[in-house]
Amino acid sequence: MEQLIAPILFIGVVLYVAYPLFAEPEEDIRKDPRNADREQVLEEKENLVANLKDIEMDYRMGKLSQEDYEQLKSDFEQLAVGVFDRLEQLGPQKRPKMKKK
Repeated sequence: MEQLIAPILFIGVVLYVAYPLFAEPEEDIRKDPRNADREQVLEEKENLVANLKDIEMDYRMGKLSQEDYEQLKSDFEQLAVGVFDRLEQLGPQKRPKMKKK
């Protein structure tokens, strides 16, 4: 009987101790509109950076002329400046608070 109870008790203790490591962050951080705005702006930033890389690759492969490349690059760089400004206006990201037990 002890051979059955000891492993079950051990597994229970391990799960109890490890639970906070695998728990979801607090809900209130996700509901913060500033964090939602930040996520949207970060996604826009990633898309713009990817587009700039694609433009560069297309130009190097000869798919774009010099004028088209310069125009597209200029347009996307201006959009990127706007995204970086909005990201700066949002301020630092809030960190989730740890629950105290």
